[in-house]
Amino acid sequence: MLLAIDTSAGTSTAVFAGDKLLGFVEYDDPFGHAESIGNAIAEVMAKVGISAREVTAVAIGRGPAPYTGLRVGMAAGTSFAMALGIPIYAVMNLDAVALPHGQARILVSSDAKRKELFVATYDLGERVFGPSVLKPEALDQFSGFDQVDGKCNAELVGRYALWAKAAGKDLSDSSALYLRSPDVAPSAGKRVTG
Repeated sequence: MLLAIDTSAGTSTAVFAGDKLLGFVEYDDPFGHAESIGNAIAEVMAKVGISAREVTAVAIGRGPAPYTGLRVGMAAGTSFAMALGIPIYAVMNLDAVALPHGQARILVSSDAKRKELFVATYDLGERVFGPSVLKPEALDQFSGFDQVDGKCNAELVGRYALWAKAAGKDLSDSSALYLRSPDVAPSAGKRVTG
């Protein structure tokens, strides 16, 4: 069974048996990832009626997404997989959102904060641009693409992981995909006088 975890927007978990979705849990709180992730994992497993030992692989969303929320889900999924010695599949979130749109010519975008967007474009089921961070006005260059909301969740991450593994795609890069530096800056240091 596959456990999928995503914290790119809210906090969500999903369990799949083969390609069948058995259970899904979502906390729609963009700031409560750390408080919700443990409950989301426990709740989806209880809903499906399985123990941790029955999970055979974990899929995680690896971004792009804001720094803090993303790393909570990635750390939870990585820890879960490492503790059980099972495979972990890392999914680029915009790819997961694009998958259900099949061969359509689409632009997937999600909020990157700072009045910017995370963007990728797809044509005939393949990514042709991105992922990148762009200002909204820069989307004019993609006039031939239908725009799709890039909000992702664990069900989409899990479905993409299952499809990608069956298609022989490499999902081994479990590094976070931030696309830019965190919003924090190093301190200039303390001024000492006297």
